Amino acid sequence: MSPMRSVLRDQRGFTLTELLVVTAVLGMILAGIVLVQQMGQQAYLFGSHRVEVQQNNRAALELMIRELRSAQSVTAVTSATNLTFVDENGNPTQYQVSGNTLNRTVTVAGTPTTTPLIGGVQTLAMAYYSDWNGATNTGTTTTTPTQVKLIRLQLVTMTEDSVSSGSPGNQRATMESLVRLRNIP
Repeated sequence: MSPMRSVLRDQRGFTLTELLVVTAVLGMILAGIVLVQQMGQQAYLFGSHRVEVQQNNRAALELMIRELRSAQSVTAVTSATNLTFVDENGNPTQYQVSGNTLNRTVTVAGTPTTTPLIGGVQTLAMAYYSDWNGATNTGTTTTTPTQVKLIRLQLVTMTEDSVSSGSPGNQRATMESLVRLRNIP
């Protein structure tokens, strides 16, 4: 009889020790796969929330910069988080933080329309300057609307999703810009 046939006719099976070893090895392999999957998921959450925070911050800041550069006049400097100006079309426009939302209110023909720009706003700090020394990056601050020539915007945002403080999804972004008001003499 050939050796192959004798192996095929052997009906002994596996011992308990062999089964336990195979089960332990498979358990370790599965644990490794689960660990790699969890790390991949955390990396994805970290990256996607980081992108969300940066895109929201950038979009809001770019809109504010574009509108402020073409503003006809600043009409109210209520606080460091609230600014009212007349836009290029002659409409009063206001940026204001309410809770964690940055709102833009435009008044057209006496009717105000409030649009939430982004959520997840931690802070919006606006500093108003009547003059600026570019060599030293210093200026004279003012709270008189007619004297405002430059505005320093600093916007700190975080993800709009509810996440715990130690989570990889808990991301923040800080962006800052100095805006020279072009249409104001």
